[in-house]
Amino acid sequence: MGRANILQSCCATVASLLALVAIPTPSARAETYNYICKDQGRPFPLKVDDTSKTLEWRGTMYRIKETEDCAKFGWRVEKDAASFDFCTATQGYANSQRDGTTVQCNLKRR
Repeated sequence: MGRANILQSCCATVASLLALVAIPTPSARAETYNYICKDQGRPFPLKVDDTSKTLEWRGTMYRIKETEDCAKFGWRVEKDAASFDFCTATQGYANSQRDGTTVQCNLKRR
């Protein structure tokens, strides 16, 4: 292989590697999640808006931030002096514990 062929081969390899690096990777998408949660046996809607970093529950809007205190994934929910974790598990199940009461939720399917 001549010097020109080696140089051409190296340039092609470098160009291929640069093309791979330039491919955009999908980033985590912020989404809205709608749940149906049972509180004292009655169903209530709960909405997590990951774009605006809010959680709406029983007419109250809370601020949220991701937390590592949940087994799978979840958010720390805060408003004024009130705070609790909203944790997700598998297959759309989620729960929160507030004032010693566990509220169980299921992701609303589209």
